[in-house]
Amino acid sequence: MPDFITGNLATYALKIAEQVGEAAKRLEMMPYLVGGGARELMRCFIEQISPDKLAFQLFDLDFAVEGDAIELAGELARQWGGTVRAEERFLTARWLHPAGYIVDLATTRQEDYPIPGQLPEVEGGATIYEDMLRRDFTVNALAISVAKDNFGELIDPTGGVGDLFARNLRVLHRRSFLDDPTRILRGLRYSVRLNYHLDELTATLLQTAMEESYLDLLSPERVRYEIQCILEERMWFGMMWAAMRWDLLAQLHPAWSTLPTTSGEDAQVLELALRNQADVLKAELVPAWLVRLSWLLVAVGEGELPKILNRFGVYPRLARHIVEARRKDDELTQRMNHAGFPRSRIYRVCREYSRKCLLFAAFNSYLRRGCENLRRNLLIYLRELSPRRNLVKGDRLIELGLPAGPLVHRIQEEIWWRHLDGEVDGVEAAEALARELIGRYVEN
Repeated sequence: MPDFITGNLATYALKIAEQVGEAAKRLEMMPYLVGGGARELMRCFIEQISPDKLAFQLFDLDFAVEGDAIELAGELARQWGGTVRAEERFLTARWLHPAGYIVDLATTRQEDYPIPGQLPEVEGGATIYEDMLRRDFTVNALAISVAKDNFGELIDPTGGVGDLFARNLRVLHRRSFLDDPTRILRGLRYSVRLNYHLDELTATLLQTAMEESYLDLLSPERVRYEIQCILEERMWFGMMWAAMRWDLLAQLHPAWSTLPTTSGEDAQVLELALRNQADVLKAELVPAWLVRLSWLLVAVGEGELPKILNRFGVYPRLARHIVEARRKDDELTQRMNHAGFPRSRIYRVCREYSRKCLLFAAFNSYLRRGCENLRRNLLIYLRELSPRRNLVKGDRLIELGLPAGPLVHRIQEEIWWRHLDGEVDGVEAAEALARELIGRYVEN
């Protein structure tokens, strides 16, 4: 196993594992690669995925530490740079590696769920075996030592490797979904991503969890996190399609019973658009997963949309723009789904709406045929026409004879419209037009 790890783990991941091992030895701690890193490494070892794909399965690395994870993270930062963010309550730390990688470290611990659905109470001092027994599924209850003295030793107290071979998802105990209902959504995510199936008992427990509405125990913030995780997956549409087949959509909210399309091709079109307009999303500070959610909720009634977004814990500021986009959908289509509009007209109409409303409306329109001109006009506005630049400053307009007041803004607007339509180019032309407009408005 040690030779397999050193020969197949991505260079950056192997280097980080070695750094963790070295720092832990100095502090007399025992570190283990856990979570998705350990699972994917074992899937490669049993030839479920090829070594060349392993690097694409590992982005963030998780380590469990028999010792003080926060202290270890501090030692790593001191030795190799980067910064540390600690969470004392959960005995965890995140090392932001100087090369840009994210390394999560957690003290091996036991958890207790005094109130089902809420975050657990954490107690440190557990062994790695005890820590594995608190995990969600057996395939995620694997630990691989990265200590220098026993590098590569596998810890598998729940039979996770056997479930990897069988492509099983199996919970560790009967109360698993009740203690933490987010495992319902994680089970959905893993089943699609890994192409695994629920074992018989786990499927029965999941059905019970749905019949008894365990998801209602979750706070909006925890629901949002799990939905975000799903919608950031490469196979997000397949996962949401599976959620519909499992009747999980209505479990999340009774007003959400179906998706707006059954076609994966529609989702592929949306993905292409998201990639092509990534700079617009970045400029508007709108994450791609939220655009996907807005798109998925197009079939939901307008009156129910705010309730669903509230239940999902979507930030109120962004939720308002999603709702506005829905309410203004028909109006925007009537006004903007036309070819040949001059750029000044696109600007004048679009400036009546919030930019984020226009962004969500543009992406939602991919679900409707015949809306190419609407999308084109909205994206032209977002990318090229807004915000307005004052080609002639207000003080200069006053110097040219315009009285201070609302006419300053009006003339600046008209100059901008002419500029957008290619009639004004440069400061001299802008000032010449300003003199003309001042003469017209002051005389009148």
